[in-house]
Amino acid sequence: MPALSALRAFEATARLGGFSAAGRELSVTHAAVAQQVRALERRLETTLVVREGRGLRLTPEGGDLARELAGAFSAIADAVERLATDAAQRPIRVTMTPSFASQWFMPRYADFRRRHPEHDLILHPSADLVDLEGGGADVAIRYGAGDWPGVEVSLLLMSHYVIVGAPDLVPGAVAGPQDLVHLPWFAELGSTEVEHWRAANGLGPETKLRVTEMPGHLVLQVLREGAGLAATAEVFVREDIRAGRLKVYWKGQSERSGYWIVTRRGAQRPAIRDFVRWLKAASAPAQG
Repeated sequence: MPALSALRAFEATARLGGFSAAGRELSVTHAAVAQQVRALERRLETTLVVREGRGLRLTPEGGDLARELAGAFSAIADAVERLATDAAQRPIRVTMTPSFASQWFMPRYADFRRRHPEHDLILHPSADLVDLEGGGADVAIRYGAGDWPGVEVSLLLMSHYVIVGAPDLVPGAVAGPQDLVHLPWFAELGSTEVEHWRAANGLGPETKLRVTEMPGHLVLQVLREGAGLAATAEVFVREDIRAGRLKVYWKGQSERSGYWIVTRRGAQRPAIRDFVRWLKAASAPAQG
């Protein structure tokens, strides 16, 4: 197959009737276009254009090739336009944990709709790790240190976790982690905060914790009812703490863990860039 640039130069020359006009359309010099056309003729061992007066004339072979190329480039242009239109209209697929969705994202969703009514979302609240490269999602909100390979990451929220429960769950002061291990614990399905707390406080596997896993939006409900403890992001329970519905029994160590915006590497379509910018703007007040 000849070089695409040479074919494009010849098609423009044939359609516009000269090297100069083709050069203006392709943003190159007329000499560069002529060079590409002559290279194509050498490659095909066929004369495609000949000078006639002050202009150019297509040979029969050149006319045949020009007609075929015009149809081919038109088909390519149509396919690119359809793809661009589909990309602009395609919903943004977002994955995040159910607790993040219910406690942080959904209270702000109306603001996104107000600011970007042109973009639709498909929200997948799940603790399962979605393969972005496989096309399972366009954007993921993940908890951790942000050190995942092969993806683009941007910090959304620092999330020092806290151990919380009902105010009257533990009588007296908590002197250390051992004062909490005998209590029932609750965790979101697929989350790691409880194990993170265990490891950070030197509690090995021999320290048995009674952990019940459930969908994230149910964890706060059982905590408020005094059923046990949970390790969760402080930002999720800030209002419950202020209102006295929950009490902080232990604070996680300061670290780089938090919630990160994760996308595939490379250029993103405008809708995804709009959504990521909105996420960052929406998180700004919480950072303070």
